[in-house]
Amino acid sequence: MHMSLLDFYKGVDISFLPQYLDEGMQIRDFDGTPVEPFTLLKKYGVNAIRLRIWNKPENVPESKGYCNLAQTIEMARQIKNHGMRFLLDFHYSDYWADPAQQKKPKDWESLSFEELKIAVYSYTRDTLLALDAEGVLPDMVQIGNEIRSGFLFPDGELPDYERMVELINAGIRGARSVGDSDRLQIMIHLDQGGRYFYLKEWFSKAVAWGLLDFDLIGLSYDPFWHGTFTDLKESISKLSEEFQKPVLIVETAHAWRKSANGFIDETQEKIAGVEATPQGQRKVLDLVMNIVASLPDNRGLGI
Repeated sequence: MHMSLLDFYKGVDISFLPQYLDEGMQIRDFDGTPVEPFTLLKKYGVNAIRLRIWNKPENVPESKGYCNLAQTIEMARQIKNHGMRFLLDFHYSDYWADPAQQKKPKDWESLSFEELKIAVYSYTRDTLLALDAEGVLPDMVQIGNEIRSGFLFPDGELPDYERMVELINAGIRGARSVGDSDRLQIMIHLDQGGRYFYLKEWFSKAVAWGLLDFDLIGLSYDPFWHGTFTDLKESISKLSEEFQKPVLIVETAHAWRKSANGFIDETQEKIAGVEATPQGQRKVLDLVMNIVASLPDNRGLGI
C-alpha cells in the first residue's frame, strides 16, 4: 500500500454532530464566524470521518434514537460531498459497545448461536448494501468496537476465542460480500493501543482460531489509560510487523482543560505526563501522529 503524506488519515469522529445541531449547538470558526461543520473541518486539514452505527438505538432511550442507518446515510453523503474518507464503526449493539460491555441488540437477544451468526452476516451486508445503493459505501469498516474482551456477550465473550472468531468472521463475510479490499477495507479494532502484550495475545489466538483475512488493525490509545508514548511506538511497530497489517489509531484523546466531575484531573495529567491545556492537547495529538507516521513501510496510516 503506497501512500504519500497527503494520504495520512487526519480523522475525527463526529457521530454526535446531528444530535448537537438538533439541540441548538452553533459551530463557529476561531474568530467567532458561524460556519458549516464540514467546511470548518476541511479548512483545518481533516480528511477522514468516523461514524458509529447502532442497530436500533431507539431501543435505548439514552441514545435519543441517534446513530441509526438513515442518519448515517445522511452524514455519509456530506462526508463524500466534501471529498473525505469514511470509516464506519459497527458496534453491533443498540448503544455503546466497549471492553466492559458488548451488549447484543435487543432484536438478537433470543437468537441461538447459529442464528446470531446469520444475523451478524446479514445485518452487516444489508447495512453496507443500503449505503452502497446511495453511493456512500464506506472506505473502511470496523467489525465491532474495542472488542479486546470479546464480541456480542455472552456468546462471543473471551476466553471463548472459538465462538468470538465465528461471530467476527460472520461480520467479515457480510462486508466482503459487498466489496473486496479494493473497495472496502476491513478493520479489527481493539483498545489498549500501548499494551503490546494484550494485543499480541488477542491477534495470535484469534488468528489461530481462524480469524478471516482483514486489512487493517485499528487501535484506541489514550495516554492516560493505555500506556506511555514509548509503549505506543513499541506496540504498533511490533504488531504491524508481526501481523503484516497497517495500523490506524481510531480513537485518541487528551483533555484541553480539567473537568469539574473529575473525569480528567491531576491524576490523568500525571499519568500522561502532559497538562490538560489546549497546548497539551495539541502536543499529544502531534506526538501520536508522529509515532504513527514513523512506522516503517508506510504501515502507519493515521489517526
